[in-house]
Formats: sequence, structure tokens, C-alpha cells
Amino acid sequence: MKKLILRFIILYAILGVGLISCGSKEQLSSVDSEKEAKTNASQESKSAFFDSSVTAFTRKEENISIDADVVIPDAVKENTVYCASGEPLPLSEMSEEIRNDLLPPDISLQFDHEDDSAFFSLENLEDIDNAFVLAYNNSCEFIVNSGLYQHYSNCIVTETFAEEYNADLYQKKENLDFMSQADAADTVRRLFKKYGINLGEVVTAYVMDHETMQQEEDTTDISGEADPSLKKESWSSADDTYYFYFRQEYNGIPIIYNLYTGQGFEDGEEATVMLNPSGIVGAGIQGCYAWTQTDAVDLISLDKAADTFFENYKGLVGTSYEVKRISFMMDIIPGKDYTAELRPVWVFDTTVSGEDYSFESKIVIDAVNGQELTV
Repeated sequence: MKKLILRFIILYAILGVGLISCGSKEQLSSVDSEKEAKTNASQESKSAFFDSSVTAFTRKEENISIDADVVIPDAVKENTVYCASGEPLPLSEMSEEIRNDLLPPDISLQFDHEDDSAFFSLENLEDIDNAFVLAYNNSCEFIVNSGLYQHYSNCIVTETFAEEYNADLYQKKENLDFMSQADAADTVRRLFKKYGINLGEVVTAYVMDHETMQQEEDTTDISGEADPSLKKESWSSADDTYYFYFRQEYNGIPIIYNLYTGQGFEDGEEATVMLNPSGIVGAGIQGCYAWTQTDAVDLISLDKAADTFFENYKGLVGTSYEVKRISFMMDIIPGKDYTAELRPVWVFDTTVSGEDYSFESKIVIDAVNGQELTV
């Protein structure tokens, strides 16, 4: 009987321990779930905030693959980011200085003021190689055109999809005899900074030596026929030219002009400059604004920007999106009466592919409100 009672006591003890143990597991499971929920919430909260230390980003779902290097300027890592409002630069008021800085001394200016724009140009000279035309109006474009620019442009095709593409021929050397590439880029930046145009990094540089240009010159006119009158009479080292694609900058942050980029312009094509030993022979710079700093902004994280990307493009049948580079930049947003706004953005360099097509695109996400900015 005592053995039976003892066994009962032992059995009860075992069951009791088991019951206590099970109860503890249930309690621990509940605590663990709560901790996990808090951890997930904490991680989600952290992912909502901007992290300037990110250098790579990976995320893949359905038809979208992001395995990208992330480029965040040091200026963003070290300083508060501000938006800005812009008005057209008053370049026409500085036309005499521009002439003295950029052009041969024997060219005179001719002014033509329209009702709603400030415009100035140069008198055409008989010698096409020295005939410059500068134009600036409230569309915020700064253009330097010349006969030399036309000749040099006839020697290069930069569109990679074109059969005549030859721009790679001008990327086989780094420097020209009259000046190093680095010094040439600094010279261009210095000349334009004086007028409020802040050119930053060089996106692409074409080193156009006169021998290659002479070989590659194309004198075909718009009808597709050869036009001997377009041919340059002679070539020499005086024609050696750097052809730069720049990015403008604001407070050390590169600027993208999505209005132009979204219309098929090449990367950096919204700010191009040609420089030869005589000076600036060609330029085309879009978005020339005088910027006024406005509000400091709170930035969303790259995770949140990627959420917008996936919400907008995930599941599109027959189309895939591959992202290899993501950059933090500022985008020019045109407004009314020729004004503009400058806003921080995440830029996803994207290859868009389908069954019989593939092209490069930039998906631009506002870094403040998380909305996609389209043209």
C-alpha cells in the first residue's frame, strides 16, 4: 500500500512538474511572441528612417530584382538636407562678362528682348568656325553654339543603339596635350560657377583628338546625302577637344533633371560642354536656376523608397526590372512662371526588359514623401 501511495506521489510529482513545465512553456511562448513582435516593430521602425551608411541594397520579388550599389554623397552624410526654390538665372544681365570670359574678343553681342523672356545672341560672323550663338531665356537653358561645335559634333555618335555609334573611340586615352582631363574639367567648372551654374562630377568624358575626328567626320545632311560643304577644311592639334557630360550640384549633392532624363536623354546630357585650346566651343546646360534654400526635410529610408518601386511595378506581366545602382540626388521639379523646386530623391538605375525589348530607365522616388516622380 505504501508502495502504491509512493508511486502515486511520484506520478503526481512528475505530472505536476510536467504541468508546471507546460505552463512555463506557454508563458515563455507568449513572452517570446511579444518580444518578437517588438523586435519586428523596432526593425520596421528603423527601416523607415534614413540611413546614410547604406552601401548596398538587395531585394527580389517576382519580376523585380534589386542587387544594387548605393551611392550617397558625403554632403548628405554630414549635413542636413534642404529643399530649394529656384528662379531663372539672370544671365542676360551678365552677358558682357560672359563674352569676355568665354568668347573670342572680336565678337559683338546682339540683344533681342521678347515680351516674356530675356534673350541675347551673338552676331553671326562669316567664318563659321568662329560664329557663336549664345541663347538664354526663361526656359532656363544656357547654350553656346559654334561652327566648331557643329564640326566636332559631326565626328561623334554617342547613342549606343545607333549603327554609327563610335563614342568608344574617344575613350581610349585619358588626356590631350594642351591640358589634362582633370584640369580641363576644373577649368569648365570655374568658368560656369561664376555665373551661378555649379557643375559637379563628370558623368562621361570623351577625349576627342583631331586625328580620330578627321577619320570619323560624317558630312551627311538631314536628307541622308553627303554634303561637301559640311566638311571641315583642315584639322590640327588646335581642334583637340574634351567633350564633358556633367551633373550640376546643389550643396554638394548631384542634381538630376528628370524632366529631360525621362524623355530619353543620355545620363548627364542635360549639362554638356566642349572645351578646346581656344576655350568653350559648345555647351548645352538645362535647368539654370538661382536656388534659394527653403525647408530642412526628414528623409525616408531606402527601404521605404523600394516599397514604392515594388508597389508600382511588381507583377507586371511580361516586363522585368533589374536595378544595379541606386543614387541619392536632387531633382528639378518645374513649376509655374518659369520657377522650379529642388527636392531630394532616390534614383533607381533600371534595366527594363520584355520579350523583344530592353532599355535603360531611371525610376525616381521622392525621398521625403515616398511618391514616384514621373515626367
